[in-house]
Amino acid sequence: MASTLKVGIFIYAGADIMDFSGPVEVYSTRPPPGTPQVFSVETFAHTNPVGGGDSAALVYVPGASFAEVEQRLGTYDILVVPGAHPDVLAKFITSEEGRATLALLRRFAALPPREEARWRILQSVCSGSVILGAAGVLAGRRATTHHTCYDMLKEYADGAAGGDSGISVVKKRWVDGGETEAGVRIVNAGGVSSGIDASLWIAEMVGGEEVFRFTEKIMEFERRGEGQAWGFAPV
Repeated sequence: MASTLKVGIFIYAGADIMDFSGPVEVYSTRPPPGTPQVFSVETFAHTNPVGGGDSAALVYVPGASFAEVEQRLGTYDILVVPGAHPDVLAKFITSEEGRATLALLRRFAALPPREEARWRILQSVCSGSVILGAAGVLAGRRATTHHTCYDMLKEYADGAAGGDSGISVVKKRWVDGGETEAGVRIVNAGGVSSGIDASLWIAEMVGGEEVFRFTEKIMEFERRGEGQAWGFAPV
């Protein structure tokens, strides 16, 4: 890989903590000694701080504002979208901030990879794929989500398409949904901790096996395979 990949991790009030902190841990782990840095991580949000009130378990100060990321969207190689409780998602998606987020995701999915990076990836974790579905970027693709949200994902993807979106919701630990016409790869992780597995798979895909194995060892986390969805035997 010729260039460090810039990772933007979106956070919002009510988002599941492990949905975004798991990928943050993977992408911010230093590579083996003497190996170039693979990822550079930055969180961003509509508000500063994020949390408080009903979302006071942890209060976060994002690294960048949503407006700043909008302005320099083409400099990001990976965007990560976490999920939340279905009630939180339904309220967020229909809000002004939610509509702006859907527009950002559509723009990102249409941006070709930077030549020096060679990769551009849109990644969701858990029910974060419902946000991608609402943005219309999962039409005609295989996708997964938290096991309680399979029907919700189909509903929102179809709603964005104005009919049958052609989405295939599968019971997987994580799913590589293929590339958009612009060459943006879409990856969905299943529920919560699956975001770590998907992020480690991406780390191997773009950084190589040595980086993946080193990160897995430092985290003391054994990556599970794509077929190991929650509550289902491996396939």
